[in-house]
Amino acid sequence: MDDLIRNLTTLGLKEYEARVYAALVGIGEGTARQIHEASDVPRPRVYDIVEGLVNRGFVSVQRGNPHVYIPVEPAVFVHQLKSSMEQAAVDAVHDLENLSLDARSKHSPIWYVQGEWSILRHVESLVAGVSRELAVVCMDYERIGEFARLLADASAVHPVSILLPSGKRGIGRMLGNASLHVPTAFCDFFQEHIFQKIYQGPIAVDGSSFLLEYLFLADDRVCLIVYTQNGVRNAVVITLPFITCVQKQYVNKMIAHAERIDAAGKKEAE
Repeated sequence: MDDLIRNLTTLGLKEYEARVYAALVGIGEGTARQIHEASDVPRPRVYDIVEGLVNRGFVSVQRGNPHVYIPVEPAVFVHQLKSSMEQAAVDAVHDLENLSLDARSKHSPIWYVQGEWSILRHVESLVAGVSRELAVVCMDYERIGEFARLLADASAVHPVSILLPSGKRGIGRMLGNASLHVPTAFCDFFQEHIFQKIYQGPIAVDGSSFLLEYLFLADDRVCLIVYTQNGVRNAVVITLPFITCVQKQYVNKMIAHAERIDAAGKKEAE
């Protein structure tokens, strides 16, 4: 019994709640007096505890004199506890990530992000913080599905421009009102030293290979770069104005000289 009570408390019940539910399962159904005798929970506490379990859907009651309490099936009961714990875990991580974002934005203009969950949370935060416009550089449109809902929703509120340096491959449908662009050559220096070396292939540094996947720009205030380092996905968030403003000018210049893709996936004149 002690192991059972310990497991139930691990799933989120208080000890007396665990003892009351376990006692009800053991006797099948019972009154407050019978639950007290089977659980060793003080009788003055039994009524409040069992009524609390009723309110949470863990116990049903036949009102009468006295009331008779019946536990839900253990499998249903444990599933509900597990689901509540999982949702609490998801909510806790989300809230902690928001706290982390707030703290970092106050103290550091550049920080690194690791893990798919954290990368998604940071992209969500960046998109939610857009006040004027959002620009996105996407190296492979076939992968943008992971952010499709975010970008489509954002395009209903703000202008969203998506630049596709690798071309229009993989485009099956538009993303809400977002505009899609394929860059063209417009400056020899930019084409050779920036576009070809940074956007169109891996960069080798000290034995590591860096490959750009996405660049998100919220207005000209926040830049989030998703990249792989030796095949491991990471991201960096930058709020330093000297960097974000320059990045925004680069992207704006490419968009201004790009060919726009229409809803059918064809290029159209700007």
